[in-house]
Amino acid sequence: MKKIVFLLCACFVFQSMAMDETYGAWRDIQFDYRSEDPEDTLRTFSIPRFTGVASLTAVSFIAAYALVFEKGWWDEKGSDFSFDDLNNDFEYALNLDKLGHFASGVVLGEFFYEGYHWSGVSEFKSYLYAGISASLTHVGIDVKDGFSPEWGFSIFDVLAGSIGGFYPMAKRYIPAFKYFDVKWSYWINTKAYYRQSETGIFTDDYVNQTFWCSFKVHRLLPSGARKYWPSWLAFAVGLSIDEGVFVKGEEGSRELYLALDYDLESFKPKARWARTLIKSLNYLKLPAPTVQVYPETKFFWLYPIKF
Repeated sequence: MKKIVFLLCACFVFQSMAMDETYGAWRDIQFDYRSEDPEDTLRTFSIPRFTGVASLTAVSFIAAYALVFEKGWWDEKGSDFSFDDLNNDFEYALNLDKLGHFASGVVLGEFFYEGYHWSGVSEFKSYLYAGISASLTHVGIDVKDGFSPEWGFSIFDVLAGSIGGFYPMAKRYIPAFKYFDVKWSYWINTKAYYRQSETGIFTDDYVNQTFWCSFKVHRLLPSGARKYWPSWLAFAVGLSIDEGVFVKGEEGSRELYLALDYDLESFKPKARWARTLIKSLNYLKLPAPTVQVYPETKFFWLYPIKF
């Protein structure tokens, strides 16, 4: 909780540092948080930087394959390549895994974008190449799953991850995407997933994950009404599953949540590194008052922490 308070205080500090007349006029309600500063367009392509990004990406992939995916099934005997059964593909975790693949695509898309742009690639091409790179990453992972003795290549997993990879590009260039954010929250409230999976990793612990669509209420309101609604206060709709999904003999159910949220992008610091930091933190759904509306009604003061 102390860390959350610290981050929120830091955001207020960034805002106060940025509020001079020039930036106050520039960063109004229509400000595109992802647009680059004018001097960014003067960057030139750097081969050393691009090589460094490519090398770091390769090392990251190798580490992910060795330290994460090996815990899944790679230490078991493989099999011939196969596609995942559609019934199994659409039943696992009540399809919440598709949102998980989408979210991982978003993370990869942002990561690749920052790398490409830092190396001097233009803004548009950085977003484009980032989406393609995220998509190819999911193809590579699912090809490996295609040789798994338990899983198989899932076209829909790759599609979900690929859409996620292009989500940052959509946020930049499609106006409608500027009025909402996708977010993710994770808090271990139950060990149900880990009790049934000896080799489980947190990315598959969907019972403790919630995926959100957070609406920027301040931007959605008519201009005359905006003064009555704090620019940082948003409203989110979340989807999760209960522990019954990972308990034998139980069917499990989806869970639907309505919650207050914080739009960290309402704080507009001058420095690009600060905007990048806030942009990244804004993908996390911080604890807030929440109402579960399905399959039953419950109230939580600081969901995803249940107490």
